[in-house]
Amino acid sequence: MKPSQITIPIGVTARNEAQNIVALLTSLRVAVARATAELRCRYQIHVLLNDNRDHTPELLAAFTDITVWLTVGGLVEAQRALVDHCGKTAPFLVFSDADILVHPDALLEVSRAMLRDPALEVAYAEKCPLPPLRRTPLARALYLYNLREGYQTRRHYCNGQFFAIRRWRIPRPDQLRWDPRLDTPFLHLAAGIRTDDMYLSREILSRCGPDAIRCLPSAIQYRPPETLRGMFRKYQRMRLELERLDLYFPDLRSAHTKWGRRGTSSSKLAEAPLCERLYYHLFQGALLLCRVAYRVQKFYYTHLSTRPCPTWAPVFESKERLS
Repeated sequence: MKPSQITIPIGVTARNEAQNIVALLTSLRVAVARATAELRCRYQIHVLLNDNRDHTPELLAAFTDITVWLTVGGLVEAQRALVDHCGKTAPFLVFSDADILVHPDALLEVSRAMLRDPALEVAYAEKCPLPPLRRTPLARALYLYNLREGYQTRRHYCNGQFFAIRRWRIPRPDQLRWDPRLDTPFLHLAAGIRTDDMYLSREILSRCGPDAIRCLPSAIQYRPPETLRGMFRKYQRMRLELERLDLYFPDLRSAHTKWGRRGTSSSKLAEAPLCERLYYHLFQGALLLCRVAYRVQKFYYTHLSTRPCPTWAPVFESKERLS
């Protein structure tokens, strides 16, 4: 098929993103124009409003060149709606968060990589944190930790903030199997898979190996957490989803262990300026508090509560204005 005959869907997943959806779409339009001119492909932007309750729909009325979807069930189900609609005809799909800014070359680079290499399953844009708005030591520590990629060794994974994927395969909740005796209000396994990138990374690594996932240099910009509360909410989502995936798919753990983990690089940390190393230790202290709070929460919702653990409280810092 000629590039001019290809239409690539772009799904922007958004939940209460009125603060940043216009900035994201403005930057995405520039990226679409550049990719279209270079590759001669066609792109169609779909905004997937999942469980939205703010005035984002009113803001989208000015964008007559996009398609707006109203979905329920969270981010994964929003993506599934688009995959079910056009996943069989498109060579690949692109998914983007709504609380980021897209570099003008980001779409071009991920698209070019997918078109040139049929063995590539996922191409994603490198992420770059915006400087913190808060003038606190913890905000600075969190910014530097994200800017330096945690001073960690390389790992293979799919960053879900902006990525192209050839075969999006996330099971529906009724397709999942687990031992009912292992479920608790904390795990709430009946809710299904809640995040996209963790499962997709494990599944692709297990099926195709690390060469099937590639990071491209043109970055997206985003706001990382700047407070202890925001840091805990991000940590909680990640840690809990990892535990749930281990129970859903124990056979995928080996691929994650082999290629998906990373540790602190002592050489990278040693090369950092003294002030950055001090901020790193501050980050580690805050991380220890998050781990303790997580264990307390896990104990409470496992042994004392009958209500499901609330796991998708918003990280307010990430929703603050980007520009």
